[in-house]
Amino acid sequence: MNLDPMAETGIDLTTLLLCDYANIREGMINIVSGGITRIGSSVGFPTAIDAHLAMSVYVHPHRVAETHTGRIVLRFPDTVEEIARIEFQFHGDADLHPGEGLNFHFALPLQGIAAPHAGQIDVSVTVNESPIGLLSFWMVDASE
Repeated sequence: MNLDPMAETGIDLTTLLLCDYANIREGMINIVSGGITRIGSSVGFPTAIDAHLAMSVYVHPHRVAETHTGRIVLRFPDTVEEIARIEFQFHGDADLHPGEGLNFHFALPLQGIAAPHAGQIDVSVTVNESPIGLLSFWMVDASE
């Protein structure tokens, strides 16, 4: 997290977790069993990534009123094989106090994305074309 409130990007990724379940309710992110680093497949591959991605982005006060674009890419780092790409956009128009930033929460179910084979998967997050976070986990063959 960048503690300089006038930093060039004005965007901080404060939470990035792989978890069993996540949702947003009443402006709060709810995370169940966060911090997954391995997902076993008992049915072989390809298989769905049975998890949710929980993410919070803090926007500094001088960037709140802007529209921000982001990208999440899942790939195998050893081969750079891309598994999925998720594009998103967010904009803050809340009634805030002077100098108040804003948190944006995201809860993304990954079950619709298939891992083609076992191995390490990197989840990279970019906002406004600036990399802001990286998460790694392993898909493991547990069918034997």
